[in-house]
Amino acid sequence: MPRASSTDYPRLELHNGVLRVSMYLPDAQRGYYRGTRFDWSGLIERVECHGHRFYGPLHNQHDPYRHDSVSGPAEEFAMFHPMGFAEAQPGESFVKVGVGLLARGENDKYRFDGEYRMVRPGEWDVERGPASVTFTQALHGERGWAYLYRKTIRLHEGQTAFVIEHHLENLGTKTIDITNYNHNFTIIDDVPYGPDYVVELPFSTDAPVPLGEIALFRGDQIDVHRPLDDLALWWPVFKGADPGTYNAAVVRNRRTGTAVAFRGDAPITQMVFWAVERAACPEPFIRIYLEPGRTQTWSTTYRFIVDAAPNHP
Repeated sequence: MPRASSTDYPRLELHNGVLRVSMYLPDAQRGYYRGTRFDWSGLIERVECHGHRFYGPLHNQHDPYRHDSVSGPAEEFAMFHPMGFAEAQPGESFVKVGVGLLARGENDKYRFDGEYRMVRPGEWDVERGPASVTFTQALHGERGWAYLYRKTIRLHEGQTAFVIEHHLENLGTKTIDITNYNHNFTIIDDVPYGPDYVVELPFSTDAPVPLGEIALFRGDQIDVHRPLDDLALWWPVFKGADPGTYNAAVVRNRRTGTAVAFRGDAPITQMVFWAVERAACPEPFIRIYLEPGRTQTWSTTYRFIVDAAPNHP
């Protein structure tokens, strides 16, 4: 079956005069991403700023149903314990926020990269302006699980920045206790992740920490010694209580003098760093705890830096 070209998927663009953001629209029939892992809303294809391009596809061959066929600041709710999975019998539904109702298989343990049958995709309402867009999804599942989810992406006027604002309300009868994280699939100017990049974290180490044989966390920076090729890096950077000041990172391309910096306002429970040649990914996790009728809001601001002096090796 031939795959659709990237121009066939529903999308929209936001712009503020200095920043142009292209994103895919959630669509159960024609959407760029129809997998069962990541939030379908606000999936950013690319950001263009002063002649530079930020973000891009993770895979060369695109499959809209593959669990990680995404790009940019893609988010996942409940990576390990989705709502309703534990009490669902095989074939019964559970809830994945930002996706819909999925059918539990025969396995006892949920796998974030597993294949789950879509029982009913969540419906989306999309309201957009020239420099902002809001996605809203209300979903009522079985056994008392229900929520209202709203995500707004808003470009800052006259700035090379945008904010992602979240609102999650528990409409059900059971307490929601899940995680949310942003995978932050970051590549800049299509330069493969490797020695041209440095990742800056908001804390430092006294002694260098080797990350396998090809990378090193030294001071507050992660440096890669050689091209990754087919290798992948994974490192649980931080896990602990009350690390609210750590919800931030910078991915910098030293070759082109550009960077992406983000900072969130929610305290994190852990930070993970994952990387392959097509993306460097600082991943901040937050906890969402909502008794019935309660609401939680949080936001993350992204800034695109293009005035740093390039460093040509």
